[in-house]
Formats: sequence, C-alpha cells, structure tokens
Amino acid sequence: MILSLRPRDGAARKGLRALFLASCILHPASCILVPGLALAEGAVSVASDAALPHAGAALVGATSASKMITLAIALPSRDPAGAQAFATRVTTPGDPMYRQYLRPGQYAAQFGAKPADYESVLAWVEAQGLTPGEAFTARTVLPVTGTVAAIEAAFAVTISDYRDAQGRIFYAADRNPSLPAGIAGKVVGVLGLSSTASFVPLARIKPAGAAPRESGTGPNAAFLAADLRSAYAVPAQTFAPKTQTLAVFEQGGFDPNDVAVYLAKNKLPAVPVVVRDVDGYGGGINDQGVELEAVLDIDMQIGINPAAKQILVYEDGADSFPVELLDSFSAMATDDKAKSISVSYGQDETVQGATAIQAENTVLLQLVAQGQAVFVACGDSGAYGSGNSPLPLNVADPASQPEVTAVGGTTLFTGAKQSYLAENAWNDLNIFEGATGGGVSSVWALPSYQESFGYPITTNNGGSATYRNVPDVAAVADPLTGVAIYSKLNGGWLTVGGTSVAAPIWAGLYSLANDASEGLGFGTIGFANPPLYKIATSYNLVFAPDLHDVVDGTNGTASDYAGAGFSAGYGYDNTTGLGSFSGANLIYELALLPASTGKTPPAAPSDVRAEITSTSVTLKWKPVAGAVGYLVGGFGENKIGTLSSFLQKSRVATYTGLLPKSVYDFSVAAISAGGLTFAPAVIVTLP
Repeated sequence: MILSLRPRDGAARKGLRALFLASCILHPASCILVPGLALAEGAVSVASDAALPHAGAALVGATSASKMITLAIALPSRDPAGAQAFATRVTTPGDPMYRQYLRPGQYAAQFGAKPADYESVLAWVEAQGLTPGEAFTARTVLPVTGTVAAIEAAFAVTISDYRDAQGRIFYAADRNPSLPAGIAGKVVGVLGLSSTASFVPLARIKPAGAAPRESGTGPNAAFLAADLRSAYAVPAQTFAPKTQTLAVFEQGGFDPNDVAVYLAKNKLPAVPVVVRDVDGYGGGINDQGVELEAVLDIDMQIGINPAAKQILVYEDGADSFPVELLDSFSAMATDDKAKSISVSYGQDETVQGATAIQAENTVLLQLVAQGQAVFVACGDSGAYGSGNSPLPLNVADPASQPEVTAVGGTTLFTGAKQSYLAENAWNDLNIFEGATGGGVSSVWALPSYQESFGYPITTNNGGSATYRNVPDVAAVADPLTGVAIYSKLNGGWLTVGGTSVAAPIWAGLYSLANDASEGLGFGTIGFANPPLYKIATSYNLVFAPDLHDVVDGTNGTASDYAGAGFSAGYGYDNTTGLGSFSGANLIYELALLPASTGKTPPAAPSDVRAEITSTSVTLKWKPVAGAVGYLVGGFGENKIGTLSSFLQKSRVATYTGLLPKSVYDFSVAAISAGGLTFAPAVIVTLP
C-alpha cells in the first residue's frame, strides 16, 4: 500500500492516516510512506530534524494526538559574519579587543535576531494555538509547545511512533515542516520533530569485580576529590573565595542527598547547587543514567573547586535532546552567570543533524562573546561514535563544535599520595568498556587556533589539516581508574568513568583560573581553546610544565571495526588533544596572558626571606608598588622536581610536605599589566 498524505486534506487526511497506520501494523512490509506533494498555498518547506527513522526502525502507529511536544524554532543572527569575527577577536590573546566581552543585551543588539522577525514568528506561533516558551535575550531561539495534533496542523507534518533496532520507541515527523512564505524566510530551522535519541549521558560504571588499574583512597579504591587535586596539582583558590559560578547541563533531575553524601565523604563544603528549569521542566528524576550523570558532573566541579560560589544545574528532561541542549545553551547565555560550563552528553554529528548543529553554533557564539567557556565530553565509544552513522569513524556533537573545548579521556596512574605518574589514552574496547572519543569533524573546517604560523598542528599523529579535530584536552576517564560517586538510585558508592568525568574536571580547573585572572584585575578568561593552544605552541608543543602530553595509547581497534582509530603521540593527537593539566602552572599561564611587555613592568620583590622547618618553607617579602599580585614557584633538587606555583595577593607563601635534608630553590615575581619581574632566587637546605 502507498499513501501520500496531503496537509490540506483536513479530517479526511486524519481518517486515511489512521487506516493506513492500522494496515501497516498488520502488513509493515507492504507500506511506503511518501511525503505529501501538495502544500498550502504560499507554504515553504524549512529545514528541521524531521527524518525518516534509522534503518531497522519499525512503524508502531500514530503518535497520540494529545501528546505535548516542545519544538525550538531557530532564527538567524542579524550579522553572523560579524558575530564570528567578534568571537574570534575577543578570544585571541594580543588582540586589542581581547577579553572585551559583551553583556546579553549588548550581544542581542549587535548580533541577535532582528526584533521584527522574531515578533512575526511569535505572532504566527500564537495564531496557531501553540504556546511560546521563554524569551531568550538574543531571540535566536523560540521554544514552542503544543499537542501533536496542533503541531501537525501548524507545520503540515504527520508524526508517528517508531521502534528502533534496540527496542526504543521514538516519534518522528514524515517530512520537513512547512511555514507561510513570509514566516519561513525568517526561520533557519525547526527542532523537536524527532525524538530519535532521548537520553544520551556518557557516564560509565566500572563493572562489578573488575580490578582497578590504580588505587585511589575512596570506596572500591576509586579516586576521591583530594586524590584528583593531588594528581593534577590543583591549588586552593588563592583569591577571594565564592566568586565563581559554574554550570552543568542535565537531561533530568537528581537526588540532592547524593551530592550531600559525596561532599561529606570528601570533607568538602556545602556549595549551593541551584536548579534552573528549562522549558518548564518540573524537576524530578526521570532516568537512572541521567541521575548518575547529574551527580557526577556536580561532584567533579565542586571536587576540583571547593570554593565555588554555586553550581547551576540547567535541567530539561522532557524534550528531544537537540531541543533540550539548544534551549539550555540559550538559557545559560541569557542568564550570563556561569563562566565555566560543562556538558557530559552528546551524539554523532550525523545523528544530531545539520539543523541542530548550526542552531547550537549560533548560541555558542553568543556564549563565547560573553566570556562563557564550555567544556564538552567527546564520547566514550572510541573513534567510532554511537554506531548510528554509515561512516566507520565519527565524532560527537556538541563536542565537535569549534566554539567549545572538547575533552577526551585518559587512564590515570598515580604514585605515593596520589602524585602524578603518567596517563595513557583511555581504551577498554577489548573488554567492551569504551574508549576516549576523538577524531575529525565532518561539518566544521579547521579552526584557526589549531594552526600555528599558518601550519596545522593537528597532523603529526594522523589528524586533519582541513577539518576540526577533537578532542582539545583530556583528563581521567577510564572506569578502571575511575572516581568514587554516590548515587542511591544506582546502588550507592560506585566507581565511575567516561569522558563525562573529564569535562567537569576541566570546568572546575578553569573556574580556578578565572578566579586568579579576575583577582589580578585581568578579567574573565573566556573560551578556553585560543589561550590553551597559544600556551601549547609557545612551548613548541612540549607542554610541560603546564600540560601533560599523553603519548601512549589509541582510541580504536583494527580487528573489530572498519577503521583503526587514532593513536596518541608527541604534540597534539586525536585521542587526548593537548593532554591533561598541571593545575597550578596552567592557571598562572592562563591568568597572565593579558600582561603585555608593551607596558611598564613592576619592580622586583625585595627582601625575600625564607623561614624553614624540616618539612616546610614560608616565604615573605616587601610590597611592590603597582603590583596587582605575586607569582611564587619552587623547585627541589635531588630529583624532587617542580613544586606547585601560586598566584596570590598575599606577600606570604608556605610550602609544606617537603623532604628533610633536601635543597629547594624558590622564586617570587611581582605582576602588573606590564608583565612579571622576578626577584633573585632563594635557595634553602632543610634541616
């Protein structure tokens, strides 16, 4: 049977559709659904995420006419080229506009949707009996809620339920939506007409009985927060505490008591966790995996920055993933509160679709222009993505977006007191426990920050010279060297891995760097990639002491897939990017980027004195006129190595836990907008 559904058939169309679907349930092989050829007079088809289902999906029947669905109508920026140019300049160290960020209202006035276009679309939506959602400041996204029946009538589509190869039920429209010509010209796309992917969290639980590769001090030998801070040399917040607001995106609710248990176990302060509902989501736990993901993200951000002001949780658990993500990004941009954001969700670029990807990018440019940095988990299936693409190698969205920092995963090895030893690219594919995502985008061209003097830095280990490479950085993600997380719903204390561990770790570290930069008067750092790649290339891609260059491992297996994936190696690679961080050292490099030798540097600190015990050194010095802060660093002889560096306002710095009868070399520098000036080194021998 073949049926062509025509939007103008009215009630007759509904009756034919019901008859057709009933017949297809009995005889699915004989049914072909052909998009209607007749549109209402003057109607124009617009781009959307509506698509025929994936291969192997079976028609179930008509979606309930009373089911409520939220769509996101995407509108264009009034000046997309200008928005891109501004985002580039405001994030490029050395540019006169570096860190000159906009407020949401300023961005809307320069680069948001045209007000008249937005009002026209809004009036049309209301005339169709649909309910508009939150009015985001830039007006590039309009959430719209209505019943299936109302949406079908308004957009001239037919929505049906399908069952995919894994048995999951989803709905999908039969064609792209149609809008009146006068409205269609003001819209770049409509999202939410398909719910192919509902929940896409990336957290992975270590299998019961699997022996850890390395021991932390937490339950089941997993890493606690202090273990991570030790391994990655994360300093305490050195300026005013409780200045940094962080944010996470979640596809549903969580149990606040789970976070409280984690904080108590880790002896962490009760940082406020504030839920920000998106699209009217009423809260509540809607998925076991999402609950685990949410508490993991919150725990990691607080674990790395216990002095955070608050964690904002942007929750939308009732819509399709592209709508949830787009509307949450829009809410983050409108609120403009969190300058360090992490996202632990994603799906293949080919599954997310071109319309969703482009709509996200429009909002991500706003986040960049406002100084808001986004860190995104790059996936846990190695180089192969979710397997829903016809290509052998895939990368995930939103990690592949050029305006986010994609975070890959490592296997972390530690020594005494969880000191850093080494990392490999995470790869447990041989035991079916995942691997770090990473690869080459099929959508985005090579961004300028992945070049140095016009040469791509991404090709030495098999990356692309023409397209966006991911990840940008990495941190621990292997479930066998995982972190201890408490989730009552999931069974209590668990050892958890996945790149969704790594992304919020980086967001936490970045919030500390923002604290240091703002404390020195240099402002918010903003989008991480330009400064990170500048720092890496300034060391000729030999990243120490700021970044741990991960040189071993792969994210593929040639025996099981059509492609072998990518290999780690010296410099940038498509498994761990630029590597993981050495916290204190990277913080001061990031914070001091605006300092310019074109301005007058401060005088050197004078009268630097050292008070010593057998295991500690306290440094003191006189104030320096014009200094906005001080940098303190140390080095131990006899193979002790580099000590943590500290940025601070105080003129007192104490190092503890040192080795008796050892020699240490300390340096103190004064900081101003003109750069750094070091005092003569102070060398001490402990008794």
